[in-house]
Amino acid sequence: MKLLDSLRIVWRNLWRMKLRTILTSIGVMIGTAAIVAMISLSLGLKENAVKSLENWGSLTEMEVSPMFWNEKENKPVPPDQVKQLSWDAVHELKKIKGVKAVMPTRQLGAQTTLKIGRREGYIQLIGVDANESAVMKVDEVEKGTFLKGAPNEIVVSYDGLRNLRDVEKEKREERKRRASERAGKSPNMGGGMMFDSGGDGMGMNAQFDAVGKTGMLVVTRDFEDENGNRQFEKKELRVHIVGQLQKEEKNRGGNPIAYVPLSMVEELNKWMMQNQNQGNNGLPGEQTRKKSRQDNQVQFDSILVKVDKRENVEPVVERAQKIGYEIYSPARQLKEINKVFFVIQMILGGIAAISLLVATIGIVNTMIMSILERTKEIGIMKVIGATVYNIRWLFLIESGFIGLIGGVTGLGLAYGAVQIVNYIARSNPEFNLFGGGGPPGEAATMQLAVVPMWLALFAIGFSFVIGLLAGIFPAFRASRLSPLQAIRSE
Repeated sequence: MKLLDSLRIVWRNLWRMKLRTILTSIGVMIGTAAIVAMISLSLGLKENAVKSLENWGSLTEMEVSPMFWNEKENKPVPPDQVKQLSWDAVHELKKIKGVKAVMPTRQLGAQTTLKIGRREGYIQLIGVDANESAVMKVDEVEKGTFLKGAPNEIVVSYDGLRNLRDVEKEKREERKRRASERAGKSPNMGGGMMFDSGGDGMGMNAQFDAVGKTGMLVVTRDFEDENGNRQFEKKELRVHIVGQLQKEEKNRGGNPIAYVPLSMVEELNKWMMQNQNQGNNGLPGEQTRKKSRQDNQVQFDSILVKVDKRENVEPVVERAQKIGYEIYSPARQLKEINKVFFVIQMILGGIAAISLLVATIGIVNTMIMSILERTKEIGIMKVIGATVYNIRWLFLIESGFIGLIGGVTGLGLAYGAVQIVNYIARSNPEFNLFGGGGPPGEAATMQLAVVPMWLALFAIGFSFVIGLLAGIFPAFRASRLSPLQAIRSE
């Protein structure tokens, strides 16, 4: 018997008892829809939890620090075995499989002012290695580029540029305000504004495009002279703004920062230490030698590591801890999240599978009834040459099609239910279970349920397999009928 002929016979039989087919398929439809809806809900909740975790930083980025306490052995690490954040640590971390980039950072411990034209404001300088940082920060650049290696480059955060003030304009506004007060007028009645008129009305300055412009960094240090008097000294460096970061920069809390070459921060930190060396009881050389030895041991304030993909985060963390480094990464919570939601998926899927089990029994009952109604037809097919294999094949395909019809319609029903749930969630902020866990400006995507492609294909395939399994017993029973007894039956 040809495959096309078998499919025609199956379609004719299903259409002939269409009411029974529809009712049986409804059971499969409800079971499939329940399973897809339950699993999609757990997947959606897990995705929201992961996105909320990402609000605290990229899940593929981690911060490395020395390990002072060994959690596995539950004892402190001996001081002579504590890893230092030096270039040796950078090279050691690069060798770990799955590590994409290692970015050492060092902050400038001094008050720094950035001046661009008439605007100026305080900013925190962070020195980074241009080659390594370009890999980690390229996705955070909104305008321009990241550091390329020139000694006077600077990349400023969004808030760093927004906090720059027009000092001359503020002085004019202040003079107008004082003049209006002396004239007996209100400061807001023709005598000038309290806020910068170029701002947003909330005391913040308007954003302007600084990429490509030249600015000036003014670093201030204070020290005591030989007489104990406090002195201040300033150092100016001309810089070229090559890039601006995005509005919300993760892990920084909106602080005004700027990335500069590591060599610039090291040079400025040495300059900052000169005043301390001068006040060291007349022993600047000894102080300098001590500081030099410390710099050789600990070079950086922190080291950031970027992993190539999320799946490699846990192995990289385990390997880094094994060689003596402590790791902070939001992804360390993923393991617990995965465990919790795996249990949730199993529970919800198991509850929904009960309805699919009932539907499977319904398919078995339908096929057995079909055998009783078509006993004579089966006998005639055997007499004219149909083999046992042909009879089994027909009944298996027929039951499989019933499961397939129910699976496809159930998937459509589940899609509709998911869309309704997501619409309700978007319309009601109280459904945002995980969106409030990150920094300001970050929120989880309001999708309480998601249906990935693999789940849709699994649902259709699973329902078809359920139909086939349900048809095994009726198929074997039909193939074992005696042709003569089948023909004689009424």
